[in-house]
Amino acid sequence: MLLLLCFLALLATCRPVQATWNTCDCGVRPLTSDEERGRTRVVGGKNAEVGAWPWLVSIQDPSVSGTGHLCGGSLISTRWVLTAAHCFAENISAMRLLIGVTQLTEPGPEAQVRLIKRLLIHNEYDPADQSNDIALLEMSEPVQCNSHIQLVCVPKATLNVAQLDTCYVAGWGATTARSQQSSDILQEAKVHLINVQICNSSEWYQGDVHTHNLCAGYPEGGIDTCQGDSGGPLMCKDKDADFFWVVGITSWGRGCARAKRPGIYTSVRHFYDWIVLQMEMVPQSWNPYPTASPPWTHPTNAPWPTQNSLPTPVEENNNCPYPLKKLIEFFTEIQKLLKNLRGIPV
Repeated sequence: MLLLLCFLALLATCRPVQATWNTCDCGVRPLTSDEERGRTRVVGGKNAEVGAWPWLVSIQDPSVSGTGHLCGGSLISTRWVLTAAHCFAENISAMRLLIGVTQLTEPGPEAQVRLIKRLLIHNEYDPADQSNDIALLEMSEPVQCNSHIQLVCVPKATLNVAQLDTCYVAGWGATTARSQQSSDILQEAKVHLINVQICNSSEWYQGDVHTHNLCAGYPEGGIDTCQGDSGGPLMCKDKDADFFWVVGITSWGRGCARAKRPGIYTSVRHFYDWIVLQMEMVPQSWNPYPTASPPWTHPTNAPWPTQNSLPTPVEENNNCPYPLKKLIEFFTEIQKLLKNLRGIPV
């Protein structure tokens, strides 16, 4: 009886917040089971299932040949895309964001297109060594979530990424190391996190990997992100629940899929405070970087449609950090445990 009352109390606090999302959720893949996948590859790889990674965004530039795909990104709220700073050397006014697609040339009815309202690049980004390679894109209008469009969970600094062992990369980048042509169909790859100290060793990257980077791939090579995958996510499944974190942003590497040259990613948890501040989720008087200048803002000149105000989503107020389904699963397991302790058959 006490267990039921506790569950109802949590349910009462979470349901109003969950209702503000409609069909939006964090890190959940409605169209894909999370059974163990094979060692598929982005370089020379295998097509991802339709809707497999519903937070993937294709950042497109009409000046790029073929599909126009330039970089990848991750949908972290209905208005914001997380990506890499090095993707934006050119004017962004002509760029567009394609969301909810697996095949770029056949988007499907669930896909949505947005323009870029604002580009925010970390003020300490250095193109010379790719340090602080992180950026945020504010969209021209919010997306509407559906079975093909969902959000990915953003980790706080306290998340122990090293404990996560089911990790993937995905993108529309080149599928061979020498190719400059992006893939039409989304590619995915299972990768392993590699200790940064190993990546910085003399036979690997010789100290070029920063403390705010992650290293992922395989020591022997063969599986990696490549050109066009920049800005896309390194995603790891939570060790205790059925959802994914965006733990890294595809940043740089030497070649593609080479031995002892794995992909290097910007560690998202290291920039959690920066992300929160730029998305205006906290009062502007609170600044985790009091000595830093404001990040570079690059607004476009195109007119933007009027945006209706949206209710505050779950991730922005943390009233209910897990989806309703996860709470039900949690209390079901607790109930089983209590029955086992009492010797009652489950």
